[in-house]
Amino acid sequence: MKPYRNKLIIIIFAFGIFISGLTYVNAQSLPPTSNDTSRECLITLWNHQWNFDPTNVVQELGFNLIWSHDKPYSGQAWEETHMYKMLQIPGVKYVFAKIERAAWGWTHEQSLKHARWVAELSLEHPGILGMYLNDFYDEIEEGYRTEEQWREIITAAKEINPNLQLWVPDYPHRNQGRHAFDFDIDGVILNLWGNDPELMARAREHLTAGLEKHPDIPVIAGLYLRSGPDGGRWLTEDEFKSVLGFYVEMVNAGKLAGLRVFSAGQFEERPEYIGWAKEVLSGLKCQ
Repeated sequence: MKPYRNKLIIIIFAFGIFISGLTYVNAQSLPPTSNDTSRECLITLWNHQWNFDPTNVVQELGFNLIWSHDKPYSGQAWEETHMYKMLQIPGVKYVFAKIERAAWGWTHEQSLKHARWVAELSLEHPGILGMYLNDFYDEIEEGYRTEEQWREIITAAKEINPNLQLWVPDYPHRNQGRHAFDFDIDGVILNLWGNDPELMARAREHLTAGLEKHPDIPVIAGLYLRSGPDGGRWLTEDEFKSVLGFYVEMVNAGKLAGLRVFSAGQFEERPEYIGWAKEVLSGLKCQ
């Protein structure tokens, strides 16, 4: 019976290797999250200012992804793009491209053309991790886009590169995300916009509620140094450290895929935030 037992052992061993290989391939196809400490979390920075060089901020704080800002595609070369410029910064491994708001002048045709262009570029340049559909719910709720138009934009990108991640924002303190979430979306960023003291005091509550609405996809939490009407309000040191510290806790616990700070240029306006952020971000345990 020994030869048969040996054959059985070999078969079981080979099957185990096969299953492990499938698991590895599937893991590689997923968006980076902090659930697996062998992969990176996304420590991200919004930079929508073409003429601002965030190199110093990136080097000081260790951002690895920048949310870039390009004009609608009109034939510009890759080397002329904001995406390319941001990827030249040491430490930056990824960028998110952006479909800008129709409310701010982008036509549907421009958006479709831009989505196809970014998807094509992403096949050649893996640093383009994803594309951001700016103010996704706002556009629908305020009547600037229809759900059908968003689906058409999503389809245009996915037909070219199914692996290009598509991310949308959700402002949980405004009870967003009320539409049926039947879009082919890969990730959500939960933003707390406004910076009034009551909002910041309830940041944990709002973020928890937002996570409950999006249980099956990666989520990033976003924080603004200054935001709100009439020029906005800067966060106090205690508010900034408390909320960003909570984000770090959630990333370390595997409940967030990463975090985002808005914006690069604001760090230059108020450099004290660099010191505060460095103190808090030093607690990150992901790669």
